[in-house]
Amino acid sequence: MNNQWFGAPQHELNVISSMLRDRSAVDQLVDWNRPDPQYWLRDDHFKTPWLGDAYQALLEGGLSDIEQQLRAYPHVDPAQATADAVMARMVAPHQQRAAAGDPRAHAALSNSEYWGGVHSAIREMAQPTWPSNTEDARHDAYVTARAAQHPSTAEDVPFQLARGRGYDEDARTKELAVIGAILNNPERAEQFRYNPSSPDSSPYWLQPQDFGDPATAEIWDALITGPDPAIDLPSATDPTLTEEQRTEAMIRHISVRLYYNDYHRSTGDEAAKARLESNADQVIAAHLTRASRPDFSPNPDNASVYAVSFILEPSIPAAVEDLAGQVRDHGLSDASLYQIGIELRTDEYTLDQLQERLDAAPRTLAGYSTPDQPAIPAPQQSEGPSYTSRPTEHRVLISLMQDPSQLHSDGPTRSLAAQDFTQPEHAYLFKAIESLSPAEAQDSWILANQAHQMARYDGAPPLNHEELNNIAYDARTLHVPPADQSAAHLVTMTVRRTARDASAAVQAAAQQTADPRRLIDRSREHLQQATREALRYHQQSVPEPERHSTQHANVA
Repeated sequence: MNNQWFGAPQHELNVISSMLRDRSAVDQLVDWNRPDPQYWLRDDHFKTPWLGDAYQALLEGGLSDIEQQLRAYPHVDPAQATADAVMARMVAPHQQRAAAGDPRAHAALSNSEYWGGVHSAIREMAQPTWPSNTEDARHDAYVTARAAQHPSTAEDVPFQLARGRGYDEDARTKELAVIGAILNNPERAEQFRYNPSSPDSSPYWLQPQDFGDPATAEIWDALITGPDPAIDLPSATDPTLTEEQRTEAMIRHISVRLYYNDYHRSTGDEAAKARLESNADQVIAAHLTRASRPDFSPNPDNASVYAVSFILEPSIPAAVEDLAGQVRDHGLSDASLYQIGIELRTDEYTLDQLQERLDAAPRTLAGYSTPDQPAIPAPQQSEGPSYTSRPTEHRVLISLMQDPSQLHSDGPTRSLAAQDFTQPEHAYLFKAIESLSPAEAQDSWILANQAHQMARYDGAPPLNHEELNNIAYDARTLHVPPADQSAAHLVTMTVRRTARDASAAVQAAAQQTADPRRLIDRSREHLQQATREALRYHQQSVPEPERHSTQHANVA
């Protein structure tokens, strides 16, 4: 089978097959609601490169070439003529690049086995026996577009929009009320429009991931936020149709979309297969019909307020907790500190987008002042070996006491800070070395006195004399290498420890903070601190690995 031979998902093959067998299928992929109609399915949505090339070739004249071939050779096998026309369009760009001296294009052209396989696949997809309906090309295209944005680890499973969370039937009813209000009158979708700061963001502030039920999440995507949504159907706003007919057309569009999603998932998802066998899409269609009635909720015109109170705000703690898990993963990863900083900054940007959507939504508590809540401390965590390096801290201090000038030379030692030391005595000894001249920093009596004074000024508990004396004795009697290597280790531990602490603090805030706006603000503060630590030290961190590994670093 072609999808096994090429490793191509069936929905991608179906899109190309529909276009090959019926040129009018391409009209299903046009967004006619734009002032300049354009195709909402792009070639880069295809995970399989040769299918993306075939799609681009068809749009750029391949469909016309097929018609000309069939008219010029009426007695030839139609599938053969179709494959010949498409292949000519696909090969031409490679020939042009090869003629210009592109070695990769030249190598691709010389692989006759590959091109022979592509030609055979296109000929097979052009056969009328191909197992897909050309009338449903838009649904296969939708799955292709969504799969590009929501990749899955399971084979042929196109996307997973949302995860379930604490949820009850009352919450599901209120989610259906928001959906039903728009099914009843598509103009209500304007209540959810806003102008995002990023051009890549959806122009609707309510997103599928805000829904507690994966089914209602997919319905919202098929109705409003996804490619080729139901509210953009010509029949959704056709004045010649009755209100019931317009609603029925949108529900039919959604139910077929849900069916196609599960159809393509079913190769790797037993739950999707069970939903297909039980005709779950028909059951959902019946629920949507009931929800679209004007008396389903007290007032459908309040759909956006329902969405804020019952969908968006309740989703924020779960979203922030998920983000906390990502932050913890960054801290445990063995990527360079610069890469960890970039990942943390991306998480911060995710919070910013969530804040932007929340601010665009109508505020149900506008003008209501809540008392300032005290900062929520992060749960106490025992320092494990992956975050504590006190013997290393000891060696660094000995090296600095022997040669304080290392603090002013290039390398990791130059960027050390007090927070890189986890033991109070070590942190204040380092601060004392920083504050004294090199000659004074090598004098153990002056150094110890300076550390004690700094601790008293900061209101810290008294320092342990024995620990300070041990370090002073070792500095006189031991020979240790320069501090750079050990300092780099301390820097790495600080970034990972800070990311761990930020993750714990964000998780605690998500579980205890009532105001979602305050929760976002507090989470952002913790993320910014972790990001600053990572980016401040990235030049002194381990080099960026050539291939990013997802395994945890084995550090002590």
